[in-house]
Amino acid sequence: MIRRLGLAILLLAIALPASAEPMPEQTEMLLRAAADKSDALLGSTADLAKKTLPKSAHEIDALVKQLRTMATLRHQLKLRHLGLLRGWKGHGQVGASTSSGNTRSTGLAVGLDFSREGLRWTHAFNATFDYERDNGVETKGRYFGSYQTNYRFSDRLYLLGLGSWESDRFSGFDSRATESVGFGYSLVRTPDLTLSVEGGPALRQTDFVIAGLKNTFAGRAAVNYAWSLLPNLKFAENMSYYNEAQDGTFTSNTALTVGLIGSLSVQASYLAQYESTPATALLHRYNSTARTTLVYSF
Repeated sequence: MIRRLGLAILLLAIALPASAEPMPEQTEMLLRAAADKSDALLGSTADLAKKTLPKSAHEIDALVKQLRTMATLRHQLKLRHLGLLRGWKGHGQVGASTSSGNTRSTGLAVGLDFSREGLRWTHAFNATFDYERDNGVETKGRYFGSYQTNYRFSDRLYLLGLGSWESDRFSGFDSRATESVGFGYSLVRTPDLTLSVEGGPALRQTDFVIAGLKNTFAGRAAVNYAWSLLPNLKFAENMSYYNEAQDGTFTSNTALTVGLIGSLSVQASYLAQYESTPATALLHRYNSTARTTLVYSF
């Protein structure tokens, strides 16, 4: 009887997985130090620690969850006591090109972005300027500025207000102002990946080069996507579509940003814009701008 009981205990011990081991103190220190830097660094450090110490995986996951919860609470507390003029972040970018010889051309691309995230309100301002001259003749001149504010009902759902102005004579209009309200919803919201969709009505006032001023009602839809592939490598895609009674405007801005040194990075972007009904038959429906710029974050 005793021999059978001993054999059963031995077989049970073999069948059960190895017991968890306490996490080394050095590993905990590394995880806490990584959490102070960024959530992306915390995640990569935790993955490496679990591969090195598989028997401590459960304890590592528990600590990572605790550190992320504490970071979220600290962030919310900071936003709650943030002053109106504090918490603004932004970056400026500039790119230029010139050529001489058989043809002479000059190009300039300038951009400026500001954003502020509060406990409920988020504000974002964007401005860009693209200019080109070939053999002394202007071939591109696009000016754009926008301001958007969001009020978050929850981590996913928000109310938005948007105003923008642009000028692009080579697309057939001297100016175009747009005002829009609507709702947005975050489909994905993680430290490394965000995906949101927006929609709502809009008003547009377009001063065409030939036809003059026209006021129209439109519907707006937008998709915003951002992915931090690595701590110094980011990809972003912003798309919007305005549907008017006799026209439609689709805009897509794709950007890849690579960190260089400190606050300095380089960005390659591609702006595509499609007008379903150009102002005149001589204009192209599709226009695009490719940029390579130096970016300074502040």
